[in-house]
Amino acid sequence: MTPAVLRPRTLHAALRARAADPAAVVVAGGTAVMVQLNAGARPATLIDLSLVEELRAIGRDGAAVRIGAAVTYTRVIEELAGPLPGLAAASRTIAGRQVRNRATPAGALVLGDPSGDALAALVAADARLELAALGREARSVRVHDFISGPGSTLLAPDELVVALVVPVAPGPVAYAKAGARNAMARAVCGVAAALDPGRRMAAIAVVGAGPRPVRARGAEQLFAAQAPWAEPGAPLEPGWLAEIGERIAGAVEGLADARGSAAYRRQLAAVL
Repeated sequence: MTPAVLRPRTLHAALRARAADPAAVVVAGGTAVMVQLNAGARPATLIDLSLVEELRAIGRDGAAVRIGAAVTYTRVIEELAGPLPGLAAASRTIAGRQVRNRATPAGALVLGDPSGDALAALVAADARLELAALGREARSVRVHDFISGPGSTLLAPDELVVALVVPVAPGPVAYAKAGARNAMARAVCGVAAALDPGRRMAAIAVVGAGPRPVRARGAEQLFAAQAPWAEPGAPLEPGWLAEIGERIAGAVEGLADARGSAAYRRQLAAVL
């Protein structure tokens, strides 16, 4: 059976369509939905958000950037590398350019993938999601809390993700991942680190090594207490870095599947 395709042109119309049929499959970039359709999934209705102008907007609100739910990885890389270098760096590691031209960070979050590259950068930045439903006040949820397990999120059946709100990076950021191959691979483990030199704080997020993203609080505290903040470019003592790695590994729950054991993922987290 061919699905009915709804193509709302406003956010209100999209929310109305979602409320009328919570079982409908929402399409933004379509990169994941097309895989499901090719595998035999036959939803009765698709809600295509590609014509909703509000969801393609990018705006700056004080010390944060608001990214519409239909903004692609390519736009993040090309338009937001200045204020959001961590998210842009993580986005560059995702699939190939054809996929990045269509796929969206918000769509990956809705899938509930705990190994998402952008997820690591968003958690390290303490980003939030704006969720909306017809007839209810919009709510804001931390990205760190949104994914409750593989394929499971806090999104209600009648809600849509409207936007991501990401604080502007106050200092250096980095993202590193390990995959089963060198290109176009999901992260077996990924680590994002973001520093705030002005407040002498660090944020370290790990994805892919457990059923949900992790903030390595113990490692963050050690880094904040002992980093040479007053000496930019100063070498870091190997034993101290090793202890930070151990604390990161200790924060990871561990996840075993065909791509690696829980112990292997903890070791990856420490090395990355």
